[in-house]
Amino acid sequence: MTRRIPIFALPGVVLMPGTILPLHIFETRYRRMVADALEGDKTIGMALLKPGWEQGGRDPEVFEVGGAGEIVEAERLEDGRYNILLQGRFRYRILQEACTDPYRQARVDEIASLPFPDRAGEDRARRLVTGLFDQVRGVLDLPPLPDEELLPERLASEISLRLRYAPPGLQELLEIDSLPARFEQLTDRLREWNRRIRFLAPYRGARIDPTWN
Repeated sequence: MTRRIPIFALPGVVLMPGTILPLHIFETRYRRMVADALEGDKTIGMALLKPGWEQGGRDPEVFEVGGAGEIVEAERLEDGRYNILLQGRFRYRILQEACTDPYRQARVDEIASLPFPDRAGEDRARRLVTGLFDQVRGVLDLPPLPDEELLPERLASEISLRLRYAPPGLQELLEIDSLPARFEQLTDRLREWNRRIRFLAPYRGARIDPTWN
């Protein structure tokens, strides 16, 4: 499906499908963007700025693939700023930037994630990744997963946000079309973390961080 959406470009933010992103909107053009979105379908596309964005002028380059969300809560402050909650709804690919006045907009294609080929494979992947996550969560004091049963795409997103990926790592995950491949990357990271935790435990006591070299 092709559609036109506003683009909110930031240097360190990737919106993963299904997750909630709190945003404080203060710049004039983005206040207008939020106001327009609230009057429309409440959709905003988050886009990660490419490296070197500091020299890119008013509208530096962004990655073509991003996460679009729906404004599920909005508070307009007395001075015109907004506090909003944006919930990830779909991934998109920019086809063409359509307008930059007063804020960036683009014509995009929605990107559907490729599901598991069968329910049995999905269940195995879910059990594996959640089991590995439970093994590291207590040691590293990571936030728990939501209590409700999560669809595979949101489960992958929620785990990825807890695994301390830098924005480029999250962007790489976002660009993976195949859910089995996304789960495989998360599983590999969790296995590596478990290996490092076991290795570091005798030497560093309670101060274990698997991101250490």
